[in-house]
This record gives sequence, C-alpha cells and structure tokens, in this order.
Amino acid sequence: MPKSLKHKIDPYIIDVIGRLRSAGYETYLVGGAVRDILLDRTPKDYDVSTAATPEEVRRVFRDRHTLIIGKRFRLVHLIRGRDITEISTFRKRPDLEDQADRPKRCENAPENMIFHDNAFGTSRDDAFRRDFTVNAIFYDPIDDRLVDHTGLGVSDLRDGIVRTIGDPALRFEEDPVRVLRAIKLVGQYGFTMEPETGKAVRTSLELILHASPSRLSLELEKILRNSYTGSILKAFHDYGFLRYYLPGLDAVFETPQMDYALNLLALRGERIRSGVFRASLSTAVAMVALPFAELELGGSEEPGGLWDYYLGVESDLRHIILRLFHPLVLTHRTSSDAVNNLLMQLRFKTHRRLHSCADRKGYPGAREFAIIQNMIAWHIPDFEDSCPLPVRSSGAPNKKRRRGHRGGRRGGNTNGNPDQAQTVHAAAQAAESSEPAIESERDFNA
Repeated sequence: MPKSLKHKIDPYIIDVIGRLRSAGYETYLVGGAVRDILLDRTPKDYDVSTAATPEEVRRVFRDRHTLIIGKRFRLVHLIRGRDITEISTFRKRPDLEDQADRPKRCENAPENMIFHDNAFGTSRDDAFRRDFTVNAIFYDPIDDRLVDHTGLGVSDLRDGIVRTIGDPALRFEEDPVRVLRAIKLVGQYGFTMEPETGKAVRTSLELILHASPSRLSLELEKILRNSYTGSILKAFHDYGFLRYYLPGLDAVFETPQMDYALNLLALRGERIRSGVFRASLSTAVAMVALPFAELELGGSEEPGGLWDYYLGVESDLRHIILRLFHPLVLTHRTSSDAVNNLLMQLRFKTHRRLHSCADRKGYPGAREFAIIQNMIAWHIPDFEDSCPLPVRSSGAPNKKRRRGHRGGRRGGNTNGNPDQAQTVHAAAQAAESSEPAIESERDFNA
C-alpha cells in the first residue's frame, strides 16, 4: 500500500468532502479516482459520494452555485466559476418493481434492466450496487482511511483483476454499459477478467444494443479523451464487442489503415501522459479518420500521403468520420473541429502560410497531430522547430483545465478562500508519512 493519498488529491475536493463531513454526513471520494490514485495515476476527474440527499447537499453549500440534475440518477453539480464537481448520494440496488415504468423504446429490454436508480441507501449499500470490486473502494481523505466493503477491491486492484460484484450475468443485464466498462478496464489498465466475469461478458455483448444512445455516445467521448484510446478500442475488437458498439470501425479494424491509426493514438497517449499535450477529443477523432481519408481521397495506402485539396473535401471528410463512428453521434462541434484539424495537416506538411493560422482556434491540436505524423510517417528534419508555436499559448504547451466528474471541471483552491486552501493542503502534506487504514468486509453475498 502507498503512504498517505492526500497529497495526490486536489485540496478543493478535500474541502468539499470536509464541509459535508462537518455537516454530519458520511462522505467519501469514490470510483475511478480512488482506483487511479492507488495505481499511481493522475485522476481525470473526481467522484464524491455522500449520505446527504441532493437537497441536503444544496443546503450544506447554502444553495449557492448548486444544481440538481438527472432523472435516472439524481445528483448535484457544485459549480465554482467554470468548474463543476459532481456529488452523488449513496444508492442501494433498486427493487425490480421500480422498473415497471419502462421507456417506450425499451419494451424489449432484458427483464432485469434498471431504468430508475434513485433508491438512497448507506455507504455499504452503495459499494455493493457498484459494478466491479476495483471501482468500489472508498477513500476518506479527512481521516486518511480506505474503506473496502467488498473485501476484494484492494487485492483485485493489486492483482489486476476485473470482477463483478455479485452475479456477473445479472449485473450486466441490469446495466449493459457495464459490459463496455469491464472491457475498458482490460484495455486501459491491462487487467485480466476473473473467469466468471469474462464468461458473462462474452455472452452479454448484444445487450449493449439496449443501452441509451446518449449514454453510449458519452462513453465514446470518454474513451476518445483517454490517453489509452487505442488500447481500449483493440480490447473492444478482441472481445467481439466493437461490432456491436462501433460496427463501422470494426469492419475496417484489421486493415493497414487502422494499424496506422492505432500507432498515431499510441504516440498521442504517451505524449498526453508525459504532459506534453492535452487530451483533445477532436484530435483523437481526426487520428482515427486520417488513414481512411488518405486512402479514399488521396488514393494512397502508404501512411502520410494525405490528399490534394478540392472543393467539397470538407463534406467528404465529415462523411468518413460519420461512417467510422456510426451509429453513435459525435457533436457537430467535435466533427467540425476534427475536419478542420485534418484540413490543416496539408499546410503543416508543406509549411504553407502556417504563421497566418497560428492564432486560430484548433491550431494547437492540429500542430500536435502534425508533429506525431512526422514522428511516424513524414520524417521531415527539424519539423517541430519549424512549426510556429500557437500565438494564444505564448509558446507554452496548452494546459488543459482539470476536469471534474463526467466531463465537469474542477477547481484549484477552496471556494475562493486561499487561506483555507493552504490550510487543507498543508494538512495533507503533513500526513504524507502515515499509511491509510483499510476497512473491509468479505460478506460477498450480504
């Protein structure tokens, strides 16, 4: 086990948890953030879960800058400037009777599929209703304490095992998106499926067709922003899941063009993880589409050939993107930014009028894309030095604002009070030398 985890957590998040605790509500950092911190990775976002109901959370923060959202799963957005932290209430597994009111489009959905998930419960209830043991580890940064209710979360994380909590087939039927998330853990972390979980995954692939298209599109955005995009897509293909999730991409997966796309994504991921550049959604989309655009518009099977500009090329690029990601729908802005990114590659390769577009929106991502292409295919000497730096960044790499849970943004200090933020941060630093306690239970069938 690592030493204290506090120094790895944004002091603002610790303060949010502390305020809820001070108001008398049991509160933890939960989910992927705890998993990533224990694996010595930087969390993309933070999940906060508490015994307080959404209305009580609003009262703790005096109703200011809070918004209750969601229908299937109600939670609170805590808004601080442009930063958002999502706070959920402990849930318990809902009764099957509560699912009788099904959306019209889901009349043929699996019998045990969950459509309403607002039955509040205890922290233990909340742990056992989660999908996998490695996602059910709670951390209390105030007392520096890990809580592992399943008794298997920490050990499975250490051993790299994906294990459902409860009966795998039932859990995937309750929420088919769990199939996606199970395979994503394999691709992102190199984990191995526990045998029963792996068997249930392979027999539950088609269930994803019953999931909400909006949820699946949101999951796609998360995957494309991930620094392990290529590894995740490969895991989807290896498990046979991609043909249900992204059939257009699956149909061309075993081609030289897809191999090139995966190489581009792999180098992009390395640079993101090393802090060289940010995780741009549109750049990831452009990297997937580029090799197929080169083949169809430029007639070149060799990486790096690009194509000649012609009237209507923008529309053709957009259609390639739509086809590859069908039936999921990217936002118009994402598709447009990806098309502009692709078009700008012609300028970078020929160094035509680059200074005139260095201040344009999208230039930093297009420059990063071109640098990666040059490293893999173009091999132009001193390429990066010859490309003007983005004007808006004053020569420094674009630094992405840290984001809160599920795409929201999170802040850097504590509610506008720098003294309070420094106090919290100092306390966290002072506790580094101590080891967090672990509370666990092995009553797996409770």
